[in-house]
Amino acid sequence: MKIEELIAGKKDNEVVTVEWADLPVSALKNLMKDGYVNMKAYKDEKTFSLWGKTCTACLTEEQIRSRAGGL
Repeated sequence: MKIEELIAGKKDNEVVTVEWADLPVSALKNLMKDGYVNMKAYKDEKTFSLWGKTCTACLTEEQIRSRAGGL
């Protein structure tokens, strides 16, 4: 799924639900600033695969939440 589509029309202080996790919009915006474009959830592992043109990552819900700091 495209991160941009997931957070479209949402404010920074809101959350979006992806599978089992409620993720802060501000964290997802920060990930987009870092170059991530797409996200795929892996329910069994409770992780998210994120990627863009020049970056890839596999993050847990907690790791994504930690990105919610200042925009």
